[in-house]
Amino acid sequence: MTIGVALGGGAVRGLAHVGVFKVLKRHGISVDFLAGTSIGGAVGGLVAAGIDIEEIESFILSYPWYRLVDLGVGKGGILAGNRLRGALMELLKQKGLEKMRIEELPIPFRAVSVDLVKGRPFVWDRGRLILAIRATTSIPGIFAPVSYQGMVLVDGGVLNNLPADLARQSGVDRVIAVDVEREHEEREPRNMWEVLYRSYTIMSVALRRSNLQHADLVLRPEVGRILSLDVTKMKECIEAGEQEASRHIEEIRRWSSAAPSALMESRKT
Repeated sequence: MTIGVALGGGAVRGLAHVGVFKVLKRHGISVDFLAGTSIGGAVGGLVAAGIDIEEIESFILSYPWYRLVDLGVGKGGILAGNRLRGALMELLKQKGLEKMRIEELPIPFRAVSVDLVKGRPFVWDRGRLILAIRATTSIPGIFAPVSYQGMVLVDGGVLNNLPADLARQSGVDRVIAVDVEREHEEREPRNMWEVLYRSYTIMSVALRRSNLQHADLVLRPEVGRILSLDVTKMKECIEAGEQEASRHIEEIRRWSSAAPSALMESRKT
């Protein structure tokens, strides 16, 4: 039985995705399709490229974040976001995969962006992986858009922050969605970053909830209280992903041990 995983956006909270993959690896569960938006697209892209999940975790946790801690989340938010995205792309380069194309990945992968010219989603199903990661993590107002084939591409979270629909459309038997977004907070934003990010998440919440109907299992790591760019909580986010995946691992193991599907058989031939 084939399994697809959809990974949602949420900046630092999205490192919970790393914890989810650690648990899947620990139990010998393979993934047949990956789709992600924003940080979900970045983590999913690295996994799809075949980079070991423990290596991803080690690289992130050993990265020199100490320069950001004293700045505080409010003052250093934009800088922290730049470093988080930069760290993940740096790992891809260190592995010599900066020229790898999506259509060559060991695991089929899709990343979501939004084209500001046409005002509609753009799904990366081919082209250079590093460019797709850069585009899907280009938060409007924080990072410059990516120009590609006449399009102006930014983070896909505005229109599809949790692409469980893409995983379902791939033909896999079971879809797992990992939701790391915060629920709405009824308090005043404390700084310009929070104003921007709060507006951004309000726009995406309705479609994110609607997309969950495409998932057979929704994992919700307990990261909702963590600010989106609080790099001091990275390890906590990873652990939250491990804990949530562990709570549901028996159900996932039953899927994994079921008879091969037609999709899996077709890939063998």
